[in-house]
Amino acid sequence: MRVEFLTLDEILSLHADQIARYGGSASVRDVGLLQSALAMPAATFGHELLHASLDEQAAAYLFYLVKNHPFVDGNKRTGLVAMLVFLGLNGQRLEAPDDELADLVLSVAAGRISKADVAVFVRHHRRPQPR
Repeated sequence: MRVEFLTLDEILSLHADQIARYGGSASVRDVGLLQSALAMPAATFGHELLHASLDEQAAAYLFYLVKNHPFVDGNKRTGLVAMLVFLGLNGQRLEAPDDELADLVLSVAAGRISKADVAVFVRHHRRPQPR
């Protein structure tokens, strides 16, 4: 299965949508940190993916967009939406209550859980998208 990764333009569009919906500054705080967060899900070493599974790749989007804090506002929202859109592009969805998703994102932001913990959450809640 060929994995579809998000582009910089897609991330910027997701961020702009979140800002339009919920408010905040649409500014990028650090483009280097944004590019770094975007590169992590597809990063390789010795031609091997550092995040080998779809769960790990999805977790990397959330984790690095939240932790790198590349935007002035909306990092947590954009990180969550990026993870969900990435899964959707790859024929998957998360079945988790909104309060669990909110707790997941806030736990990442507060440093209470690791990227590996996020991947476990994704693995337990990921389902194929209906066709």
